[in-house]
Amino acid sequence: MKIIVVHPAHMDYRQEVFESLNKKYDTTFIFTKQGRGQEGVREEQATIPPEWKSKVLKSDLLIGRKDIGMYLRLIKELLSGKYDLVLTSTSWYICWLIARIRGKKFVFMTEFWYWQDSSLMRKILNRFTKIIVKNSDSVFAMGTNAYLSCIKSGIKEERVFMHPQCAVDYSKLSTFNLRARYNLEDEKVILFLGRIVKVKGLDYLIESFLRLEHEEKNAFLIIAGDGPDRIKYEILAKELGIKNFLFTGRVSKKEISSYYIACDLFILPSIFYKQSYEPWGLVINEAMAFSKPIVATNAVGASADMIENDCNGYIVEEKNVEELYKSMKKILSNEESMKSMGIKSREIFENKNNYSNFCKILNQSIEYAIKLP
Repeated sequence: MKIIVVHPAHMDYRQEVFESLNKKYDTTFIFTKQGRGQEGVREEQATIPPEWKSKVLKSDLLIGRKDIGMYLRLIKELLSGKYDLVLTSTSWYICWLIARIRGKKFVFMTEFWYWQDSSLMRKILNRFTKIIVKNSDSVFAMGTNAYLSCIKSGIKEERVFMHPQCAVDYSKLSTFNLRARYNLEDEKVILFLGRIVKVKGLDYLIESFLRLEHEEKNAFLIIAGDGPDRIKYEILAKELGIKNFLFTGRVSKKEISSYYIACDLFILPSIFYKQSYEPWGLVINEAMAFSKPIVATNAVGASADMIENDCNGYIVEEKNVEELYKSMKKILSNEESMKSMGIKSREIFENKNNYSNFCKILNQSIEYAIKLP
């Protein structure tokens, strides 16, 4: 059977999944944003294996932030390509419509679950997405929130297959001693790692850390990563009078384990901002692989699957400085509890971050779609 997989870019956390698809089916991979990052932030993407049948459709024909050339190339590929099924996680409006026109099977692979009608155009697109979900041959939902969102759209439950997102376990990578580099041997280190953009909620993290620093003199905040809002948040931290903080800039995959090892607590304080939010948040999985307690907001998709309150961390309300402060303080004030939470994080990671099961259930969604009349 021939399938087309439409995906933004090849990343290391998809390597095992795509290898599985390539071995089981006659697969062509179409990448729509390979070589282009998110929101102006450069991504460390994986090299596409030369033995794969693949095409990169990214173009320089841009209108605003939309790659019009890519869409035209995608339409051409889907209209002329030889395939039996389309599996897509992006550009689903085009993929679904052309699959239906050509009488091909359609599997929607999605992590999305929050549909904010922030404008008339967004309202129309959100409505169209719900129609697509309801009329897909099957849906592979990556996480509980995505699963529930699909069911709410009206699709029959037996057509929805679910597994949590999986991330690479970086805990075996070689490292440098980050605490020694920055003289943090005696500090309680709180880590954020990711793109520095509005939706990450870093202003709320900085405000809550200000309160924590007044009570925990050895608390230290590391904000690792880069993005268009970095300077703004550095200025905010200085204006608030925070002393124990560090903005590191971009962190490469080779360095990432050093940051996770160094921290005592990992934070992902993302917010709902217009139609943006954190559909999953793979850094949650990554930090849990290092046996770290986690605090994340309810705007983070991974929270529903990977965090058990008062067990391996806390889920707090987005934009709630008070809850964020209290959760950090509660974890850092009890060494024994902090250690046990970290151990539980690793246990949950090993149970739910299971690529073998992920690939198995994804294949089930494809096989279900194929067998439909």
